[in-house]
Amino acid sequence: MVCAIALMIILDAMHSPAVATSLSFALKAGNVSNLVLLGLAIRITAVLVGLERYTLWLLAHYSHK
Repeated sequence: MVCAIALMIILDAMHSPAVATSLSFALKAGNVSNLVLLGLAIRITAVLVGLERYTLWLLAHYSHK
């Protein structure tokens, strides 16, 4: 799974539902509903994508000065 994630990052290709599904299985603990875990994993993925885009924007914005 780590290799697949690294490859998606290197190729700048991401299939968010697949990443979120794998995260939901990784977060499985106790009697938590799979739907709740999937929602949490999708939110984590969305936050990480947003953080990546914001970081790239900052790098592009401040590298020209």
